[in-house]
Amino acid sequence: MGSNLMSVEVLNEPSFVSTNGREVIKVLDGAYGCQIQNIESKQATLRFFLDFPEGARRNDVELPAERIYFLSSCWLADESILSRARRRRDTIDNSIQEITQDLETLEQQQQSVGFLQKIGSFKQSIDLIERRGKLRTQLNEIDQTYPLDSSKVIQGPRNNSITFAKEGMVAVKRFRRGVGGTKEQYHWVGTFTFNEFFVDDDGEED
Repeated sequence: MGSNLMSVEVLNEPSFVSTNGREVIKVLDGAYGCQIQNIESKQATLRFFLDFPEGARRNDVELPAERIYFLSSCWLADESILSRARRRRDTIDNSIQEITQDLETLEQQQQSVGFLQKIGSFKQSIDLIERRGKLRTQLNEIDQTYPLDSSKVIQGPRNNSITFAKEGMVAVKRFRRGVGGTKEQYHWVGTFTFNEFFVDDDGEED
């Protein structure tokens, strides 16, 4: 989580209704930290934790009685960077569409050509498919690195200066011993969603 941590204050106790009635989950304050993940896109990893000393259980879903980690991403807002990323994404997307059209044309041509011509067309199709695969990988990298999809992000409360990924992962930490020593590992146990950011009466962001 980095060396510079800030405190996270629990504002209310979450609860749910089970066959035993309303059950309140005990949650203790935690901390959060950010680390730069990608300088070009101004993307940072956002991690925070809360302690659940008694855990919780509802139906077949169980929250362990321990420290729970929440892992997500955020970006410093910069419209010029986003504009360049959108143009690059559009260029790659157009190339993918052109390749797909070329493949459809080759498939139609193969129905009326001879055996040797089909072999040549087949090799050409393989090259196009490989190029399209690489472009799709680049497209996925852009989508992961830049907050271009408005349905997957949420704006922070102060002048929209920070954009947050709307969904993140919930994880527990485990230690694994191996030849290289003990290593920390995060095990995914679920997801969480940011629904809203607001400013409290003291002008502080929550």
